[in-house]
This record gives sequence, C-alpha cells and structure tokens, in this order.
Amino acid sequence: MSQFQYAYIIKAPGYGMGTQNAVLESEAFKSSIIGVGSVEEACEAAKALVEKEVALIELCCGFKEDDAKRIFDSIDGAAKVGFIERHFEKE
Repeated sequence: MSQFQYAYIIKAPGYGMGTQNAVLESEAFKSSIIGVGSVEEACEAAKALVEKEVALIELCCGFKEDDAKRIFDSIDGAAKVGFIERHFEKE
C-alpha cells in the first residue's frame, strides 16, 4: 500500500521554515507540520513538500484566499491547497 502524504502549514510571528516542524507517520499516512513566518516562506515550503510527493497542503487561518492561490500557483498546481475560510468563536 502506498503512503498518502499530507501537510499543514502554520504561519505565525517568530516561526521560520526549517525550525518549527513535526512529522506524524504511519504505514499508510504521513503528516508534515511546517511553521513559517511569511507567505513567501510558505511558497518555499510548499515547493519542498511537492518534491517529497505531498498530495494535499492545508493552510492555517493565518492565510487568506489570495495567499492560498499564491501558494498553489507557486507549485504549479502539483498538490491540492486548502485554507480555513471560517472558524467559530464564542461570543
């Protein structure tokens, strides 16, 4: 059975590509969690993830629709890219 690869990119002040990362892995599934400080770093992270055959990249709520499109374009559509459009908060 082939291993499905997924990634989650988190953007936050003080995060930097290559310093805040984690990997969760099983025989069937591999999840990479990457911390970045900017959309530019997210584009670079996405390119590196695609080289590792990641099929789906999700973005945290720190990214907006234009950011997601920019990241998707930076990898020429080589993986699906999603982002959180809405979240619920207690009033």
